[in-house]
Parts: sequence; C-alpha cells; structure tokens
Amino acid sequence: MPGGFLGVDVFFVISGYLISLILYRELAAGTFSIAGFYRRRVRRLFPALVLVMLTSLVFGFFALTADEYRSLGHQAVAAIFFVLNLRLLGEAGYFDVVSYSKPLMHLWSLSVEEQFYLVWPLLLLMLSRLRVSKGWSLVVLGLASLGFAAWLSNRHPDAAYYHPLTRFWELLIGAAVARLHFVTGETALPGKLRLPLPRAMLSFVGFLLIATAMLFFGHDLAHPGLATVWPLAGAALLLCAGPQGLANRWLSWRPLVWVGLISYPLYLWHWPMLSYVRIMDSGSPQASVLWMAAGLSVVAAWLTYRFVELPLRHSARRSQGLRGLLAAMGLLALVSTAIAAGNGFPGRPALDATRGLEKELVRTPAQDPSCVGLFPPGAAPVYCRQSSPGDKMVALVGDSHAHVLFPGVAELAAKRGLGTLLLANSGCPPFQGAVMGRTSAERQQCAKSIDKIVDAVLADRRVVSVVLASRGPQYLDGTGFGPIEANYNYPPITTEPPQTGPTAQSPSEIFAQGLLNTANRFRDRGLSVSYVLQVPELGVPAKDCLGRPLTLGARGNLCSVRYDVYQQRMQAYRSLMQTLASHHPYLHLIDLEPVFCNRSYCGGMHGQQLLYADDNHLSVSGSQAVAPLILQQALPKAGSQ
Repeated sequence: MPGGFLGVDVFFVISGYLISLILYRELAAGTFSIAGFYRRRVRRLFPALVLVMLTSLVFGFFALTADEYRSLGHQAVAAIFFVLNLRLLGEAGYFDVVSYSKPLMHLWSLSVEEQFYLVWPLLLLMLSRLRVSKGWSLVVLGLASLGFAAWLSNRHPDAAYYHPLTRFWELLIGAAVARLHFVTGETALPGKLRLPLPRAMLSFVGFLLIATAMLFFGHDLAHPGLATVWPLAGAALLLCAGPQGLANRWLSWRPLVWVGLISYPLYLWHWPMLSYVRIMDSGSPQASVLWMAAGLSVVAAWLTYRFVELPLRHSARRSQGLRGLLAAMGLLALVSTAIAAGNGFPGRPALDATRGLEKELVRTPAQDPSCVGLFPPGAAPVYCRQSSPGDKMVALVGDSHAHVLFPGVAELAAKRGLGTLLLANSGCPPFQGAVMGRTSAERQQCAKSIDKIVDAVLADRRVVSVVLASRGPQYLDGTGFGPIEANYNYPPITTEPPQTGPTAQSPSEIFAQGLLNTANRFRDRGLSVSYVLQVPELGVPAKDCLGRPLTLGARGNLCSVRYDVYQQRMQAYRSLMQTLASHHPYLHLIDLEPVFCNRSYCGGMHGQQLLYADDNHLSVSGSQAVAPLILQQALPKAGSQ
C-alpha cells in the first residue's frame, strides 16, 4: 500500500489510548506508581526485544561487512536506550545509506513511544496534583505538537519524520479518546451517539478514512503534518465507536485478533528478516524470497509470543524475571558498544576475501583547515578542500561528484605544478537559478550555497581553470537508479520559487540554463570552463563489488551494469549536454565513459581495483583512474590564462 507507512501513526493513536486509559484509572483510584508503570513496560517490551536484537547481532556477525556491522552496533545501542529515532534523525539526508541496510531501523518508532511514556505519566501526575484540567492540557499540548510537526515537515522533512515532538500529538489523540471514555464510561459516547446507527456510522467513516489514506497517500506527503490528521481522525473514530461499531466488529474477526496478539513480536521480527534478505541479495531479491521472509517472520512472531512472551509475562517469579531482563539488555548494550567501538570487527573470517579493499569504501574528508580558512567562520561550503596552493589553481566546483574527483585530480595536478581547490555542495549543483530541495527552505538554502561558491571562485585570482561536475539524470527526472535508490524522494531540479503555468520551463531546461548561468560567469572572468559528465551508476552498494559475506546464491557480476541499460538511463542527460556544448563551444565536455564501459557493460572494478566508494560516487582509486583524462582536457584550455 502506498500509504502503508501510516500504520505507525495509527499505532501511536492506539497506544496512546490503551496506556492512557490505564493511567487515568490508576490515578483516580490512587494506585498509580511510577516504578510500577515502568516495571510493566519492561516486562511487556524486553522479552521479545532481547531475543530479536540478539538474533540480529549474531546473524550480522556472519552476514554484514565491517562498516555495516559497526552501524548495526550503533543502532543497537541507540535502540536499547530508546533513542534510535534521534540517531536516525542525525543520519537522515542525501547521503544516508538505503533503509534496507539497517536491520534495526524499525525500532525508531518504539523509541518515540517510550520517550512519550517517559514524560506522559509524570505530566499526568503533576496535572492531578495541581488540579489542572487534563482535557484542556491535552488540547493545548496536542495542537502545539501538531503545529511543530506541520512547520518542521515543510522545512526539514527528514528531521520531522524522526523527531519525537512531531509524533507526540498522535499519541495524545489516543489519550484524548481515552479521557473521553474514562469520564463518560468505557466505550460510552455522549447523547445520541450511543445508539447503534451513529456508532456504525462513526466506525465505518473511521475505517474509510484509514483505508483511503493507506491506498492513496504517498511518500511525497509532508509527513507527519496536517494531512496525517486524515487517517488519525479515522483511528480516533474507530476507538470512539467502541466494540459494537460496524467496522470494529469486522476487525474482531478471530484471525485478525490472532494477528493482534502476535503484533508486537511481528513488528520486531519482520524488518530484520526483510532487511537481511535484501542485504544478502544486493537490494533486489525475488518477490518469492521476500514473501518467504515475511511468512517466516509470522512464524517467528508466534513462537516468540507462545514460548517467550507468555511464560515471562505470567511467571510467578516476576522480580527475578525483571532483574534478568534488565541484565540481559545491559549485556546486549555492552556487546553492541563493543561492536561499534571495534569498527565492526573487520578481522572476522567472513571478511577474509575482501580484506584490504574495504578502505576504498571510505569517502575522503569533506573539508580541511586550509580551505575552510578562506571563508568567514561557519561560512565554508559543505565540501571545501585545498591542495598544493600556489599561483595557479584548478577549481573543482559542483556537488558531491566534484568532491570525489578531488584526491586523484589534486595528486596529478600537484605533479604538474598546479594547486587544486574544491568548492562543492551536497545534493545541490552549483548552477545559478537552478536549485534542488523538497521544501522552499531547502531550495533557498541551495541557492545561497550556489552563490557563495560561485562568488568565491570569481574572487580567487589564483584560479585559472574551472572543472564543473555534478550528477545528471537524477536531477532531470527525480528518480534514483537501482534498488539502492528505490526510495529516492527528491523532486527534479527547479527554480525558487518553482515556475507554474504553461510557460514554465522543464527540469532539463532549468538544468541547462542554470549550468550556462554559472559557466558564463566563469568565462566572463577569462577562466577555462569544463564539465565532467556523470560516471555510470552501479545501482547497488559498492561493497557488493567485493562479494558479500553471505549471499542467497550466485547472481553474476553485481558490480556491472549492461551498457544498453546505462545508455537508456543517461540518454536524455547526455543528449542535453552535447546539444549545450555544441551551441556554446567554450564549455568543454569531459566524458569519462571510456574508463568504465565497453560495448557490453559498465563496471565498477578494474581487475582487483575498486573504482567506486558507493553506488554512484568514485573511490580514491576511481578518482586516480579518471584524473589524467580530466586534466588532459581541462588544462590545455587553461594554458593561455
């Protein structure tokens, strides 16, 4: 379902309802205990969580590369302390690794839930003692959280997705319904709404709101935000209608109730299984394999519920069991910390075949003091490096694709008596008048970053030649390449503000005009200007070129793309650039295709040399391989300067 991700939000409403109703009853009866509340949470959450995390860490020892295993260790530590959402919030962005490579990523929602329950019981206790209205407090807190979610979703969508304060209003909706039921009587509704027909209508409308959101909402939704109110209002209506509501009776079908019973361990198991299947098959396993993994997660969930959760939940030795669960989680925290601190244990036997090559997977530093010092404090571009500064410099200007060219170009340029200056943005090509971003704030920031780089190059009298480099097809049509970029969610290149109406330019026209705007400014200052056409994209992690520790079977050469597939992907982009260069001869195109492609395929390795650091960025060896071609074509144009 396109809107299936909204299931998490619906769950938050249900969770807020169930837990808050218990809290209201205990506070009213005078039996509420902070210690007792958290003891119940530990007994409810830890048994299955310990088992799933332990299994994920053990399996990862045999199935993951060193950097993946180190990342899993960090994820596990964050999940154990219920702050995984905050860690993912810090990682989210243009260069974040694909979600399927994070086996514990789904635990972000458990972290949000527990952060809420760290605050909510204490707040309710305080409100009770101060005799402050809980109803009005719910309204004020809920609206404040929703307002923050709407604001942040339109400015920083990645941060909004994981931020706890953008989710608390969803739990508070459930808490509000629980308050209604507690005050008026459980599952009771005021006045005529208690009658069968109004209950049935409430229930049916609630079900319809959730179903339509699941079927028609997509990942381009500003979420969580105002649009999220749609399905969550549906969840609230279902809860309000009570067990006698029409749709509620449908949902009481015994097979669905059984799914509900195993829902927590199913939530825990499903993602690690699907994640590991995708990891072992480079992101594109057969559909039948994914269905088998999904089915296996159901079996594992039932076994966990039957033989782990139930025995521990109903054990007569609750105090010993509680101490055992806390000790087990503490031990997991130590093990996970060791995995992270040990850099994923690169000496594992599973990695013997690739030892020594993984160093190519590490991206070189983004900045160095020599370059950062050229700018006021805090004003340097995302990528800012300088090598062998002197009277004459070659400027590498672009996005992250310019950054990865720096090691090889700087090394070779130094041998020819030239320095190299790198000034580049992240996911924002340096084309004046053309910007990237999902929100107006992101597009405005991109525009400012472009102007800063262009002005810095023009002001630096040492620069004699400019080499522009950027990604191409992704900017033109807003699509990623291969399974690793299946969830790429940035729109095509545009203007700020975006153009509308029949005279609006296409992304291709905006890309071309933006490139010319920047190139013309450099030409007017007498600089030689070249543009490096994008290198082929692999569509899979570069680490898969080295062979995975565990695979699901022979898949041929994962580190290559058929030449016809590469041509189709690049056709519109390369045609646009060739037309542009033919009309503006001063703009010299540098085509790196011969380094990577023959008539059959484009590959990411030359013999035992890995040319890529990830699916579309070159490694240090890759930059060294293309540097002679770049300087051969860029420097003669600079010779007369």
